[in-house]
Amino acid sequence: MVSHAKDDAYMKVVIPKRSAIFESIQAEQRAARQSLPSFDPISYSPHASSGTWQIKEGPSHLVLMEFDYIARREGEGGQKLRLFTLDSFDNNEGVRHTFWHSSSHILGQALEMEYGCRLCIGPCARIGTRLNMCTTSKEGFYYDAFYGDFGLNDEHLKKIESWAESAIKGKQPFERIEVLREQALEMFCDNKFKVEIINGLPVDKTITVYRCGPLVDSCRGPRIPNASFVKAFKCLKASAAYWRGNKDRESLQRVYGISYPDKKTFAGTYPEARRSKKI
Repeated sequence: MVSHAKDDAYMKVVIPKRSAIFESIQAEQRAARQSLPSFDPISYSPHASSGTWQIKEGPSHLVLMEFDYIARREGEGGQKLRLFTLDSFDNNEGVRHTFWHSSSHILGQALEMEYGCRLCIGPCARIGTRLNMCTTSKEGFYYDAFYGDFGLNDEHLKKIESWAESAIKGKQPFERIEVLREQALEMFCDNKFKVEIINGLPVDKTITVYRCGPLVDSCRGPRIPNASFVKAFKCLKASAAYWRGNKDRESLQRVYGISYPDKKTFAGTYPEARRSKKI
């Protein structure tokens, strides 16, 4: 295994600082919700034979009570609710987007904790991004990050997967808050790439931030309820990239991954993906 030098000073300051800011804002928002009028549960029956599921709805907040489903929030404030079963993973792009984008955050956590890198973007590869970060990938997800002079290669993938498996086995929940621009800039002031993304958003844009374990990351969402929904996770390859796809900008390292909600689908898909080194 190739050795690497992790920026421990950066990690000791940034990880607890971001978590502290997240928890402070989260506490304020929870207190504000508790002061609002209560909402009656929504009764929803996905199948006639499977009974009625109870879902609580609040102004910027949806809590799904049955964890066989993914809750997808549409529009700011949670005015609409759609439910997707993981059984529709193969034929529903919305389910794959939510699942793979959530998986990219698990990957980002592993990269940051193992290498102390500056995370950049971690999109679902099929959906792409709105930040001019082009990819030719067809499936899965990736995460770009800045490592300085350190270069990743395929020898590092097992270690990254080990970190990801720890998050999955720990059933780390995805927690969500909404922040003001000033709060987002304070939270990510140590990462110039995140600052550039935040400053490029519309002034009136609601900025959402998710936490999964020690990772706090800005992202639109939505997310799966917790990391244990991922039953199979694999890194496919590491390669070079450029910030914003511009060769005149910073050199980054990109790690591609793929994940599935069941091991059977993974077993039938991964060997071919690995042979072709495609997602």
